Amino acid sequence: MKKITLASTLAAIAMVVGSTVALADDDGTQYKDLYELKQLHVAFHHAVSHAGIDAATQAKALEELLALWTEDGVLIAGGVTYSGKGKPGTPSCALGALTLCDLYAHHAGGLVLGHDWVSLTPIFTEVVKVLDHENGQIYFQCIYFDSSTDQLKSNVTFGLPGKPDTGRAKKVNGHWLFSHGEVASFAPPTLDVPQ
Repeated sequence: MKKITLASTLAAIAMVVGSTVALADDDGTQYKDLYELKQLHVAFHHAVSHAGIDAATQAKALEELLALWTEDGVLIAGGVTYSGKGKPGTPSCALGALTLCDLYAHHAGGLVLGHDWVSLTPIFTEVVKVLDHENGQIYFQCIYFDSSTDQLKSNVTFGLPGKPDTGRAKKVNGHWLFSHGEVASFAPPTLDVPQ
């Protein structure tokens, strides 16, 4: 049995206290930044859920999604690179414009008119990391569930599993926004629902 001494106990306490103090980042900004990155994730799921129920809801969701991105944001999905936000109602949002507006308006299943999809995430899959006060990494999973048919429709990730630099956020004018993302797509998970 290992003998515990006063010196080893004090050393252990110093390591724990030292770690806590280092994480506190003096004024708590590290924690505030982590919270705001998590809220960015929440805002995404809120915007895409029920977005296709009618044209007005779809338009609002499109605006909300674009507001979550930096002006020069890049998202790579299905081997296609979508660059820059684009603006609804302009050629930058037209089919084939290859902007984020084009992606969400014409290719995102949750925003298709007639789709009443809800985007869920297993929270244990979320990874957020503050690199400094202006740059962060973010990874999360989106499982799309059709609330009108009880079917699982899609399983994608923002960021690639195990590759932290494939989902990034940047602080712009005091707000965290997505700046770069790569999407991985998987077969929808199975769900056993009692009949």
